[in-house]
Amino acid sequence: MGPPGYLEIYLDDHRAGAAGGSRRARRLYRNNADGPWAGELEELSRRIDRDKHTLKEVREALGMDGGMLKTVSAVAAERIARLKFNGHLLGYSPLSRVLEVESLMAGVLAKRRLWAALHVARPSYRELERFDFEGLGTEAESQLEVLARVHGWAAGLAFEAEPQADGSR
Repeated sequence: MGPPGYLEIYLDDHRAGAAGGSRRARRLYRNNADGPWAGELEELSRRIDRDKHTLKEVREALGMDGGMLKTVSAVAAERIARLKFNGHLLGYSPLSRVLEVESLMAGVLAKRRLWAALHVARPSYRELERFDFEGLGTEAESQLEVLARVHGWAAGLAFEAEPQADGSR
């Protein structure tokens, strides 16, 4: 294959995002495995991993390989992002949860647009005929709905009013 075309560059970018998003979803689940949303977060993590695998299959169908630099960079960036100040010197905080959910929401929204773009591109690439990009877009919408519910819960925990000396809020 010659120099990468726009589609290959685009899919490299999304593969990098998928790698970081998959790691973030697993981390969100691990850090909340004892919370009320544990089951949904565990399932969401599996669904995000499944989409990452589907993207790998899309790239393979198109004969694309390589381009790992962006993926390695995205994973490194995800790890560095954990170092941001979150109100706790060490460890996980309620703010960490809110920010992780928002980051995942941005990633899933980008993934939804990826599937829409590939649906548009499909007529030009016979190799893509076997993929249900509309169904994948619907799946992304479902993931966003879960994340919106978890975000509401996380924001409530992080930002509820501090009790006053008299016990009022």
